[in-house]
Amino acid sequence: MVLKEVSYTNFRNIGRAELSFEPGVNVLYGENAQGKTNALEGIYLCAQGRSHRTAHEKDYIGYGQDFAKVGLIFEDRVRRQELELRYLANGRKYCKKNGLPLRKMSEFIGNFRAVIFCPEHLAIVKEGPGERRNYLDAALCQTDARYLSELQDYALALRQRNALIAGWAQDQRLFAETQEFFARQMAKSSAILSQKRAEYVEKADRIVSEIFADMTGGGERPQLRYRKQCTEEELLKLYLNDWQKEIRAGTSLYGVHKDDIEILLNDRPARVFASQGQQKSIAVALKLTEGLLSKEKTGEYPVFLLDDVLSELDAKRQQFVLGGLENKQVIITCCDRSALKNMKGRVILVENGRYQTVR
Repeated sequence: MVLKEVSYTNFRNIGRAELSFEPGVNVLYGENAQGKTNALEGIYLCAQGRSHRTAHEKDYIGYGQDFAKVGLIFEDRVRRQELELRYLANGRKYCKKNGLPLRKMSEFIGNFRAVIFCPEHLAIVKEGPGERRNYLDAALCQTDARYLSELQDYALALRQRNALIAGWAQDQRLFAETQEFFARQMAKSSAILSQKRAEYVEKADRIVSEIFADMTGGGERPQLRYRKQCTEEELLKLYLNDWQKEIRAGTSLYGVHKDDIEILLNDRPARVFASQGQQKSIAVALKLTEGLLSKEKTGEYPVFLLDDVLSELDAKRQQFVLGGLENKQVIITCCDRSALKNMKGRVILVENGRYQTVR
């Protein structure tokens, strides 16, 4: 998969711009706060349907503007394709594929595939379970339409059930009438999502270990284990029999939204015992693995988006990352002019939301 062109209108600090990319390495170079990360965010939106930076879609729209638009042209194994996302100030959004409107975002996500890695992704290793669940969801939603559908169904059921729990004191009858329906829906979706996550983590465990060994020279072994709460039958029993505990807590206590990946290094929790450098290496390995498993599933590599990652890595890890991304399309942001000497490919200078190809 190769990204050919991307266009922006009123997207954050980008008034209007059109960028073209080559199949190999592409570097967005410039000072901080000029629009490098915004450009990557727009590209990633067309893959994932949501940002890796914010949950507030109104933030995409430039100050004083009524809408924001991102469009891209890419080539996959089959043909040349076009996607477009448009966000309106009134909160509505529209998406198109090859000029035709799509009814649902689920029809949009997964056409164009990208893996993004930024310094904040160190949180996958360092922070709480939500970061690791987000990693799995981002990876699986682009390559597995069934996973995306079940995740959307589960999220909707969870929001509705939590609202009923919160309102239980005001309307106990409504909770009682809908309790079994939501219990069965959430238990079913949890079982499907947990199984798909567990299969992904099992494959990722092997690849992460291989990448980590190559990156660090061996001697240290990371491990990934998917920790799920319960089976479908166990969850259904908890929902139906333990609901009073959830009423007291004010939220749903059981389900796939509580699962986690256990990340170990030499049999000890990496979150606690791994050094900063080791945690960075694991995070890099997880992101490279995401791209490799996407290739295994779809038959072609996604586009790799690296946002200010090289400055976070030492020279050895920089060399490994760039070497591991040969023969793949990569778009990298960079502030360090000296680093450009070690990079091949196209260089685009970014200044105040404007983009100029300089090499």
